[in-house]
Amino acid sequence: MTQNYIQCSYCQYARPDKTASERKWTAYECGNCASDYYKSLLNISRDGAALPVIVWPGCKWGKRAERREVL
Repeated sequence: MTQNYIQCSYCQYARPDKTASERKWTAYECGNCASDYYKSLLNISRDGAALPVIVWPGCKWGKRAERREVL
């Protein structure tokens, strides 16, 4: 049985994190407490650089957002 993963950029649990955001950059975090990524910033590279879009691959707990632009 293959597990369907929803990329974080399409997931309904990806949400802006106002406390981590900066003036010209919006941080996005995982809001799904069942996920291993819960409270992780999703648009940060492995070396800690702020990225303009979410690049994390997703997890088995993700749910596709009904209507959303790619974050």
